[in-house]
Amino acid sequence: MKKDTISLDNYHKILSNKHIQHIPDILQKGHQFFLEAKDFYHQEPEIKETIDIYLEQLNAYLSAQEKLIKNNASISFIRTFLDMHRTVQSKDELKSFIYSLQKAVSNKEITKNDPYSAHIEQLQHKLIKRHNEMILQEQVKIIINRKWRSELKNIVNQNPKESLSGVDSIACKESKNISITPAKGNTLFTSFDQQPITSSTPTFRLPGAMGELLGDLEKFELAITIEGDQGGGKTRFTYQLADAFAEIGNNVAIFTLEIGGKSDLINRMKDEYLSPQNRNRISRADQLPNGYSTITSAVGTFDVIIIDSWNKTGLPSQDFDRLRKQYPDTIFIVIFQRTTQKTIRGGTAPLYDAGINIEVIKVDDSFRNNYAVTTKNRYGITGIKYNISTKEIIGAAETKELEEQSQIAMV
Repeated sequence: MKKDTISLDNYHKILSNKHIQHIPDILQKGHQFFLEAKDFYHQEPEIKETIDIYLEQLNAYLSAQEKLIKNNASISFIRTFLDMHRTVQSKDELKSFIYSLQKAVSNKEITKNDPYSAHIEQLQHKLIKRHNEMILQEQVKIIINRKWRSELKNIVNQNPKESLSGVDSIACKESKNISITPAKGNTLFTSFDQQPITSSTPTFRLPGAMGELLGDLEKFELAITIEGDQGGGKTRFTYQLADAFAEIGNNVAIFTLEIGGKSDLINRMKDEYLSPQNRNRISRADQLPNGYSTITSAVGTFDVIIIDSWNKTGLPSQDFDRLRKQYPDTIFIVIFQRTTQKTIRGGTAPLYDAGINIEVIKVDDSFRNNYAVTTKNRYGITGIKYNISTKEIIGAAETKELEEQSQIAMV
């Protein structure tokens, strides 16, 4: 942030969107008012007064923040980490940030007595872990969990001792001059400025390596497609997914349409992939007597419905999205078989409708090296590979250098 005083003339030159997203909500409202009313600054005395108050308080806040950050290395690193959110970082950029952080710890710029030392250790651990997973990747998109991001923003956005009460008048005057509500009588649209009527959708993560593969999930309209090579382990992988969802308390139904209920393979997969403590939450059926209605009748009983495979249902691929929309609180995991051209049978629409697409790759006939990889993931990073045999992320333990350096103690 430049040290120049922000004015009407240099506002956009000095203040960037990156700076705006870190200021308190009341100042963000002032920013919005400034954008919508600045053209009337010289024509309307009331607008001029309001903007002058906003600029005065904005400058006071940023000045205090600059002093605070200058004297606190941990806040500076947290701010930089927040700026990474939703940006693409190279492997070298991550390494440079991690090394700088470790150097600050080593030089005692950040110690165990620092009020934010626990946050520093947490972000250091997560970045090192992400770096070590980039075995075959040169770049990665950084996504910070919403709850944690909010917590870190609160640290960076600590209100300085100087009062910001003068800015309160901005919100009041803003409503007199700027109309931001939708047209009367139009119930279809909701302004993004309004608070949602319902609470925000909570996220959750599956345990272990499966959680690393899929990321922080949202239950609302969650659907996962699985496709891949014949004999690659698609069914085995879905049993591991069933166990992971049951582990966190979900009731799971598996339609084993590819494998009859009397097959010994069902018992072998149960013994190998379903933990004994989770089996009472996992049920199976090998028939779909009433087609779509059979699936929907299971919705009230089960949180997660797995279908192996969709092609055995006899339903059109459009019904996949119909299920997701009609029953948004039920998670659907569906295997789709491929054609000889390696496209899914019935059309590719499900790949666009689902939040996560997973491809199962057959490496060799031994099965030991077969893996699942996310080719699309709205909730996490794509390209992470999961070994179906070992149930581990491929390459997660191959890079040790940064992990060893992360053990620098805070003294």
